[in-house]
Amino acid sequence: MQALIWDLDGTLIHFKINFIKARRIAIEILKKNGIPKSAISIKKSILDNVKDSIQIFKKKNIDPVQINSIIKKIDTEVSKIEHEAALKATKIDGIEKVLEFARDRNLKQAIYTYNTKKNAITSLKTVNLLQYFTLIAGRDSVENPKPHKDHLLFICEKLEVDPEQVLVIGDTYRDIEGALKVGAKSIAIKTKTSNFANQDIFEQADIIIPQEKIAEQLINAISQLL
Repeated sequence: MQALIWDLDGTLIHFKINFIKARRIAIEILKKNGIPKSAISIKKSILDNVKDSIQIFKKKNIDPVQINSIIKKIDTEVSKIEHEAALKATKIDGIEKVLEFARDRNLKQAIYTYNTKKNAITSLKTVNLLQYFTLIAGRDSVENPKPHKDHLLFICEKLEVDPEQVLVIGDTYRDIEGALKVGAKSIAIKTKTSNFANQDIFEQADIIIPQEKIAEQLINAISQLL
């Protein structure tokens, strides 16, 4: 094992974003651009609402340039809310000892997040953890972000490691699905929201530990997979 690839929100930090506000803004933009109210829901993630809306746009033969413009507007508005949250981020208890453990063993460490690269850096600076990472890869770093395999493959290429040489650590099914797609090992961090979607994928991680047990169990879990 040559590298640890970390999710950010819920794995390294508590990210106190106003999810409802972000989803409402995304929904309003989609509705203003012709998406029917019945096709989108505040109960779904922004990613899922956008994916469903893209299919509707395509069925309506909306110009791809216009579709991209709508998605970019959503991303810009959501990024503003994410930035507010990044300034309020706090460290998860015990996580710095785990990062030091990995550093002392000369493991490369990278961030694998659906946040933007800029906001991820802001969060890491806020909690004084940026120094542990050689690469930050956000949703804006790749054309196809997680769970698409391109996100992890981009990180592996930049770190100069093979996917089989990395360990992915994250708290959602998207993190685990990405690892499965490229043949990487994975540790799932179980939070209150981890089982909201695709729990069957989440449970395919090599090891699952509760977020509140990170300080007690994560170093041992990593050691088992090195």
